[in-house]
Amino acid sequence: MPAPARAKQPPIETRPLEERIQRRVYELYVLRGNQSGSELDDWQQAEEEGRRAEEEGIALAIGRARNDRQWSRSYYEILG
Repeated sequence: MPAPARAKQPPIETRPLEERIQRRVYELYVLRGNQSGSELDDWQQAEEEGRRAEEEGIALAIGRARNDRQWSRSYYEILG
């Protein structure tokens, strides 16, 4: 009998910022060959990357919304 399917984890982008930072800290640790001693630097880098990605995501969403509104206005003006 096959094992029950595991629930898929949501994409990283939908996880809370704190969790994304924690995962990135671990990734940096592994990339350094599991060497300790750079925990604070890893945490600061992960925080900066996470916050920058969040800001870029917000800016992208705002830009898309503006483009959608502009497209809608133009579309209705043409049909008008």
